[in-house]
Amino acid sequence: MLNRRQLRLKVMEVVYAYEKSIEKDIDFQLNYFLNSNKKFYHLYITILSIFRSIYVHSVQCNDQNSKKFLKDETNLFYLKFSKNTFLKKLSFDKVLENQIVEFKIDIFEKHPEYLISLWKKIEESKLFSDYINNKDHSFEKDKFFTVNLFKKIIALDDKLYEFFEDTEISWINDLPLVNSLVLNTFKKIQKRSRKSPLLIKLYKNDEDAEFGVKLIKDIIFNNDMLMVEIDKATSNWDNERIAQIDLILLKMCLTEFLFFNSIPVKVSINEYLELAKEYSSPKSNIFINGIMDTISKQLIKNGRIKKNKRGLQ
Repeated sequence: MLNRRQLRLKVMEVVYAYEKSIEKDIDFQLNYFLNSNKKFYHLYITILSIFRSIYVHSVQCNDQNSKKFLKDETNLFYLKFSKNTFLKKLSFDKVLENQIVEFKIDIFEKHPEYLISLWKKIEESKLFSDYINNKDHSFEKDKFFTVNLFKKIIALDDKLYEFFEDTEISWINDLPLVNSLVLNTFKKIQKRSRKSPLLIKLYKNDEDAEFGVKLIKDIIFNNDMLMVEIDKATSNWDNERIAQIDLILLKMCLTEFLFFNSIPVKVSINEYLELAKEYSSPKSNIFINGIMDTISKQLIKNGRIKKNKRGLQ
């Protein structure tokens, strides 16, 4: 599911786009934000669908090979995958099957070159060689192999990365968290469990579901007031020389100080320092830390930051 850091990142992108736009259409940006969140789930299902495609293709090829008088050299390759009990259980998960249909996911039907490329990488890998030579056939061994197949080959595949980048621009930022969710899903798959291990809820709770939309609105509707507070703390700085991303991160953090009573001040500062490290200039986190520390102390002194019990922890 989407965590708060991922939501903050998406809000940062939306606020940046809004400030760069000529129309200043907040409804358009909010719709973009919500659609981007849905596409996050689409990416999650897309990655899982890769494993289903590999399994189904293996079963089909193995069936064809079994009917031949002269066996194909790749018979062992397809045979091994078609007998993978972990892949079988994942592939016939009803939630996965329904979501693949819902999102109309057909990567390998439209782009068979990705499947061919993956086959070659897998077949030539030591991982697969060890898997073939291992005579211990069990669900747990199949699971162990599949997890490592994802971590060492599929998640690192350049062609798939390019496909994700070309398909949806937001997917590249989403990919690290989605990959973690895929691994968590694999861990939950048990041999005899009938319950689907797939992520169904996009958000942890209703509060998280509302978090991003509220943050966007509070930043845009209170922009002038936020800039006044930032100007006070950056009087020795030429605001035109402050990087736009830094300015947006400052406004987002300040908004959490003032309008999100359940989020502790230190949590907000730490979250935006992490975003600054990853998405702004090398020294941005030092600058943001100094400014937000100054602003928070002044606002607390003036009684303007009012946190509830959770926000004071």
